Amino acid sequence: MANVQSILDQKGTAVYSIKPDDVLAHALLQLTEHKIGALLVLSETGDIKGILSERDIVRHFSRRLEHLNTAEIKVKDVMTTHVTYVKPHQSAEDCLQLMTAGRFRHLPVVEDDTVIGMISVGDVVKMVLDERDFQIGELEHYITNAY
Repeated sequence: MANVQSILDQKGTAVYSIKPDDVLAHALLQLTEHKIGALLVLSETGDIKGILSERDIVRHFSRRLEHLNTAEIKVKDVMTTHVTYVKPHQSAEDCLQLMTAGRFRHLPVVEDDTVIGMISVGDVVKMVLDERDFQIGELEHYITNAY
């Protein structure tokens, strides 16, 4: 069964982050530069303070159309502060359940109070589909070669 560590082994452990007092313009540049949908918001000591997703940004601007200056808006004013995270041993199915129930697309991976990676719903779905394809292939092989 696929787990979070196997997803990280396949995709890598790069974690893109920003500080709570950074401005939104800086966050937008990072999201664009790295072609990602969310940044982890970390304190100076590496503690998780929040997560900033494209969805958070859209929600912020939809409520405050008169204030669109991204050079003045702080990340801490836009980010989601309640962050769900997973451990490397958790299954891909656990991740899908958490993401579906919480209606979010990104999960930090934490081990021993340290962020070691970040996975997206796309990463999890890819791993689940790859695992199912493998299982189907094994079953087809068994059926066609059994007699």
